[in-house]
Amino acid sequence: MRRETMLTPDCSAVRGRRLLVALSGGADSVALLSMLSRAREVYGLTLFAAHLDHGIRPESAEDAAFCRALCEKFDVPFLCRRADVPAEAIKRRMGLETVARELRYEWLRQCKAETRSDYIALAHHMDDQAETVLMHLSRGTGPEGIGGMQALSGDLYRPLLPFRKAELVEYLKANGLSWREDFTNSIDDNPRNAIRAHVIPDLEKSYPQFVRAAARYASAAQIESDCLADLTRAYLEKNRFGSDRLSWLELTDLPHRAVLRRAIRAACPEAVDWDGLNALEALCHAPRGKIDIGKNRYAERAGDRLYFVPKQPAAIPPVPLSLDGETLCPSLCRIAATPCAPVPIRDDPWRQVLNAAALHGAVVRTRREGDRIRPLGGGDKLLSDYFIDKKIDRPLRDAVPLVAVGGRVHWVCGLGISQEASVKPGDSAVRLECECDTILYNGGKHHAE
Repeated sequence: MRRETMLTPDCSAVRGRRLLVALSGGADSVALLSMLSRAREVYGLTLFAAHLDHGIRPESAEDAAFCRALCEKFDVPFLCRRADVPAEAIKRRMGLETVARELRYEWLRQCKAETRSDYIALAHHMDDQAETVLMHLSRGTGPEGIGGMQALSGDLYRPLLPFRKAELVEYLKANGLSWREDFTNSIDDNPRNAIRAHVIPDLEKSYPQFVRAAARYASAAQIESDCLADLTRAYLEKNRFGSDRLSWLELTDLPHRAVLRRAIRAACPEAVDWDGLNALEALCHAPRGKIDIGKNRYAERAGDRLYFVPKQPAAIPPVPLSLDGETLCPSLCRIAATPCAPVPIRDDPWRQVLNAAALHGAVVRTRREGDRIRPLGGGDKLLSDYFIDKKIDRPLRDAVPLVAVGGRVHWVCGLGISQEASVKPGDSAVRLECECDTILYNGGKHHAE
């Protein structure tokens, strides 16, 4: 065993913080509470402890009493609540283990809020890490999963990851500390318990240092995964656009496939499995194509983009256009109108001067079947043909703001106006300026932060 002083965890990452210790009464959590109690003065920690009496075992009330007495010994404020997990499992139609875990974390986060703690301290150790790596590997995880648990993850803090279970037990014995035993942890009726009881002991017969090797592997994988996460985040900042109604990835410059696959998963509004991810990656390299990605959306490659498109787009009701003021069309755009001289604007497709008389009764909306436009210098045509002429990707067409009177479109925002709405000297004119909720094309502005 290591010298006792070496079992004091390094708490530099949480120096001066308030920690809520998840205390079950088992050896791991008792060691955690003891070590943090010894470290609190050195690191300026403020400690609390929380226990959930699951009500699964007859002796669970004794576990709670043990935890209360332990906290009194270490002068740590104690919070406890009893839950009827078996009854809740029947109510939720879920397994005991799953419900117990959900209720435990619900209680811990409630206690964290009540105590104004910064982190929830958990007693996961190196053996738990090896079990986690094997479980994730068995499920076919990627680099994120094989990295296992992290010392700091969101509001969770795991300071015991450097230590083996046996080291914690020896620490408790050396310090005269007792703990509670939960016999359910030794029943191999779930994957983790089976790995703990059979797989790891068998592996250690051939590889005595397997647990430490698995922990090193997880650390190395996490370092590389973090690097990929940073690269993916930078790629997404420059190449992910859209909103819940329509989103896409710009594919002009494809990154390394490891980054691309992470970016696809992050950008895709629906969860995708391994086969789905492979299909989406292949679509990124195709000139065009479309695949289903779930009940509600499909993905389409068009132009230099991979679009994620709702199968049933939410309808956007038309909004009457104000000719002197602001028109807000929720989830689509904002159009500001100001009376002005009849002088066309030619250098900004999102600002146009139109004939006020032609806009009588106009609304702001998206396209409808049968819409027509007579563009400047051209003949009358279907709006769908106009979009094709302008090389607007098909998935994008339902997100384009229009100013229309009936079925006649007078301004396709950011693209062009109709001949009927153009101004001549002496006309009553209005300047319209459009800001889209989604950056579409031609430098469209994005105001919805």
